[in-house]
Amino acid sequence: MTRISVGDASMTNILARQGADLRGQVQRASNEVATGRHDDIALVLRGDLTPVLAIDASLSRLAAFKTTTTDAAFQASTQQTTLSGLSSLAAGITTTLLGAIDFPTTAQVNAVAADARARLESVIGLLNAQASGRSVFSGAATDTAPLGASDDLLAALETAATGATTAAAVAGAVVNWFADPLGYGTFYQGGDPLAPAPIAPGESADLSTTALDPTIRDTLAGFAMAALLDRGMLSGNAVERSRLAQRAGQVLLTSEDSRIALTAKIGTVEAQIESARTRNAAEGTALGILRSDIGSADPYEAATRLETARVQLESLYLVTARVSRLNLVDFLR
Repeated sequence: MTRISVGDASMTNILARQGADLRGQVQRASNEVATGRHDDIALVLRGDLTPVLAIDASLSRLAAFKTTTTDAAFQASTQQTTLSGLSSLAAGITTTLLGAIDFPTTAQVNAVAADARARLESVIGLLNAQASGRSVFSGAATDTAPLGASDDLLAALETAATGATTAAAVAGAVVNWFADPLGYGTFYQGGDPLAPAPIAPGESADLSTTALDPTIRDTLAGFAMAALLDRGMLSGNAVERSRLAQRAGQVLLTSEDSRIALTAKIGTVEAQIESARTRNAAEGTALGILRSDIGSADPYEAATRLETARVQLESLYLVTARVSRLNLVDFLR
């Protein structure tokens, strides 16, 4: 009977391949024991990575929503803070302006006019507020402040009211200028309203409020009417100056309901964003747990494979050592 033997070179190659394979098994099993996760998920799933890819895609989408909801929440919060500031500034002077018709001296009208002008500057400063370096009332032109200086605004209004000699005429000129696309519409330096911000699958938040909003226009108009008095509007006519101050107070009072409504609108958006953030976070947590479960390795099974591979590798080393010590004399014996 003919005996077929394996040559020394072939035996060396076989042992080397087996050694490399066993070392790889030891390495993979060691990693799984140490990390608690499969070293080769594709092998565990028999090449079908569809579930893992689907989960990873969902997690990536939720990560993108996290960024947009954070930005949207910051913008809405800044707008809300601004509107609160506008309401506070208006509340602090409305009653005084309404009572201006009964002021006994022109000095009191002059004082409230100076106060109104300072408040107008504060209002414009609030409307030019930024969130993360972006103007929140400029619409899509987030790199541009929506409004210019208060002095420029008042100068434009003075031009619009040229020739007016009564409080009613000045007030009418101010209201018309704010409604005119070539008046306040030109003074506004922002862009078109922002598109709805995606905050969750199939859901977006309305962040379209800009300094062109009618509520903001009316509020500015009220402050501007009174501030014009501080620039000498209707000078020499104490009665008409008092009436203009009173008209300014009426505009601020009338626009109060609109400010409350706009505040409520933005508050609703804030609540919507927060609800979306909560849902997204819960979904992300659930998907993360599922993703971890798919990749988790059984520590007992991994330890068993590690020990088996280690024993086999030690046996291979022993066989290799014995084979490497063979020589012709030992073979012929």
